[in-house]
Amino acid sequence: MTLRYCNSCKKICDSQSTIAHESLFLCKACKKQCTYFGKEAVSLSPEDILAKYDALNPFNPLDHFSGLTKDYQNDYPDIGVIECEEILKHHPTNPPALRYLSHYYWKLGINDKALDFMEKINQAQAITSEDITHYLTLLLIKKQYAKISTIITSYTELLSPFISAHYQAIAHLGLNNIKKALEAFYQAYHLCENTDRQKKIKTIIRYLNTAL
Repeated sequence: MTLRYCNSCKKICDSQSTIAHESLFLCKACKKQCTYFGKEAVSLSPEDILAKYDALNPFNPLDHFSGLTKDYQNDYPDIGVIECEEILKHHPTNPPALRYLSHYYWKLGINDKALDFMEKINQAQAITSEDITHYLTLLLIKKQYAKISTIITSYTELLSPFISAHYQAIAHLGLNNIKKALEAFYQAYHLCENTDRQKKIKTIIRYLNTAL
């Protein structure tokens, strides 16, 4: 089955919803040309496709998301951790303390603890635009794909359209929802402003076309 994408209607089009016109395929609904990147020579599992996409690079919150607090790039003095832990003894939902400790443990590679602190911020309904990509990155590291989709839906206003489509695509692929992943990757492709990332997305779309 060949699935094309209508960027005007923001949806996947099958043979029943496209019109062949000379060498082009047009969306029946809007009559705009549909996008199709072809297929790869081999079929890969969703896990292998995700590995090829390299989803966490270059989406590293410390280096690539300007919304995050730059102080997290500095070395952490023990006193900062001690102070935050003391604050949480008296105010268990204090967002700045939870945020500091989450980034601290993430920097150390202790992602379970880092995610636990972000979950507490979420439970306190204190997620900000400075938190959201860090939170999604931790969920991605832990392969919590269903939660990624839920968080994107809950905090759409905090995300750029590209980042939203990017993480939704990964979530759908991780959950083996190939058609939804394909649609979201097409959306991410058209929203992406980075040429290298666009090339990676195009390759992933070709693998997804093969997997259908």
